[in-house]
Amino acid sequence: MTSTNHDAILHAKVGTMAKSMKVRHYPLSKVARFVIALAFLINIVALIITWYYYPELKSTILIVPAIFLFVFAIILLLLRFRYTLFERYPYILNLPSFVYRLGMEKNPDVEGQIISRVFSVHAFTALYLSILNLIITSAAATQNSSFLLPAILTLVIVFVVTIFSLYRNIYISFAAKKGKRGTR
Repeated sequence: MTSTNHDAILHAKVGTMAKSMKVRHYPLSKVARFVIALAFLINIVALIITWYYYPELKSTILIVPAIFLFVFAIILLLLRFRYTLFERYPYILNLPSFVYRLGMEKNPDVEGQIISRVFSVHAFTALYLSILNLIITSAAATQNSSFLLPAILTLVIVFVVTIFSLYRNIYISFAAKKGKRGTR
């Protein structure tokens, strides 16, 4: 079998699998919605700071907040279409422990909850990027970059620890539920 035929067969299998993969849809948690709103406000503050401090350089200096807003919009689209993306392209959820847990469940309700919680973590990514945008914009506006490196390093450490903690908590909560259901 040639690699082209093999790729076509594999693509057909993945397409069939994706079409049959339907899960129950859950809204984002209140925390995730709050984090998104906070990230949006921070992005607006960064734009206002840029507009206020650099009236003569608006076209060039607004590029930085514009890039962050573009990434923020992409994250919002991922959150909005998380179920559609997962149902059509299940490999997008490429966290082995969650994929393993989904495979064990065979329950559309629980699968939907897992997907909603995993994608809710992306809201914190949007918040992280928004804070980073504010730090960079503030450094440029005040023309004081002495706090820039320590602030970014601290932010990266807090972000990584937070994300791994959130994923760990999600996994533990569903593993505990599976254990409770299994003992009944």
